[in-house]
Amino acid sequence: MKKTLSLFLVLMLVLGCMLPAFAASETLSVYSSYIIPTDSVRMTAHRGYSAVAPENTLPSFKKAGEYGFWGAECDTSVTADGVWVIMHDDSVDRTTDGEGRIGDLTFDEIRSLTIDAGNNVEQYPNTKVPTLTEYLDVCKEFGMHPVIEIKECAGVENMESLARLLSSREEKDMFTIISFGWDICARIKELLPDTPVYILIGGAAEDNFPNTVQFAVENKLDGIDFAYVWGRDMVKLAEKSGLKTMVWTLDDIESAERYYRWGVRDITTNSLTPTKPEGNIFQQILWALRDFLNSLPQRIENLFKAA
Repeated sequence: MKKTLSLFLVLMLVLGCMLPAFAASETLSVYSSYIIPTDSVRMTAHRGYSAVAPENTLPSFKKAGEYGFWGAECDTSVTADGVWVIMHDDSVDRTTDGEGRIGDLTFDEIRSLTIDAGNNVEQYPNTKVPTLTEYLDVCKEFGMHPVIEIKECAGVENMESLARLLSSREEKDMFTIISFGWDICARIKELLPDTPVYILIGGAAEDNFPNTVQFAVENKLDGIDFAYVWGRDMVKLAEKSGLKTMVWTLDDIESAERYYRWGVRDITTNSLTPTKPEGNIFQQILWALRDFLNSLPQRIENLFKAA
């Protein structure tokens, strides 16, 4: 009896510590079966919601909006006649019925092509390569944050035209820019100092990571967008240097939970989906309890830091 009473008191204590944070969160996000408060994490759809529609197309961006993503990530480069378009690769070969490098084709030539690859492409006949402006319009329609990857093939010499385009938008305060190109990151940050800019890093060259951090700090960049293979020590080094962190591309529950425990609150995904929870208040309390227990190591670490 005493043991049961003790367990009950411990549970009530944990719930008492957890419920204020739970009550402040109006909705919850679902990573498949895993629940965390939406005010704790920002989920971004990678190339739009590319699990259900062809990547980097207006249908994929609209699906991201319909499914409730915080942000929609895109890849952008510039055509031979100076139009910013949405495409991941340097060429149109993989995802359209045409061929050629983006920088060698005019916008009219690219617009004449049809998207012929990607998830459920047959459901979206005659889909065209969108412009950056069209992508921004969809994000604005759904209230999503544009997360814009500038492809290295775009060239640092074209950053002025991109800055002009973005500066002309009334929702410009919502943008986040990412790029693997260090010179591109530095230049666009110089042109758009109030826009968050993150360096993208892939899965190699850990020994060069301190140089990446140093470059980001020296050029007043906002953070680092990690590939999912990077470890906790690298995340903590970035945060210790005053940089924010994002992670891509998380498509399984275990990885999402791991980075969440490490304190990363910006997650880019192909297939995990944010939705509102269903069920009664007791189910929601149990979900929130799991979130609290998962975050407990980070909470304790923060307490020691503050002490």
